[in-house]
Amino acid sequence: NKIQDYLNELKHNQDNMAITKKLLSITLSTKERINEYQYIYNKIFKITGTPRTIVDLGAGFNLFSYPLMNLNELKYYSYDIDDKDIDYLNEYYKIMKDKGLSGKAAILDIRNLNKISYLPSTDIIFLFKIIDIINKENHKPGEELITNLFKNNKTKFIVASFATKTITRKQMNFPNRKWFELMLQRNNLTYQMINTD
Repeated sequence: NKIQDYLNELKHNQDNMAITKKLLSITLSTKERINEYQYIYNKIFKITGTPRTIVDLGAGFNLFSYPLMNLNELKYYSYDIDDKDIDYLNEYYKIMKDKGLSGKAAILDIRNLNKISYLPSTDIIFLFKIIDIINKENHKPGEELITNLFKNNKTKFIVASFATKTITRKQMNFPNRKWFELMLQRNNLTYQMINTD
């Protein structure tokens, strides 16, 4: 209900940063990035250049951070497995259309590599805190997803993020994903790291 209330508020004032922060406070993943978003996007776009299109896999409510990207225009595709979240995201697209945001949200299980091949080509693909979720038993799903995205020329840049703290906010024993760095090297993929609190 809170999401719908905030979206209704946003319809009347798309420039209200307080509403953006309320929307981002709904889930832990976006809430923990509220004060970091502008820093993160600034760092990312310095590496990738200003994007015209972004695909967000396992998107959650990350789309609500659009005002913090400081872009005049963006085509953004959100993919998730929660159909209720998809409805909220599509409503957000309509509300923010006048602010240069276009795109759509749709259901997608990113473990289905056949469906991944139908994704639109894009400047950047976001994989925020999703790789650990699909790698429940081993690292193979994450590696297959990333190599598949590059092999099918879906993008030149993938931005993957990983939690460094547990759900209870304790520091993880092994916050660095050495397997991930080794996988990138094995596949001749160059990378840069951005650390945040």
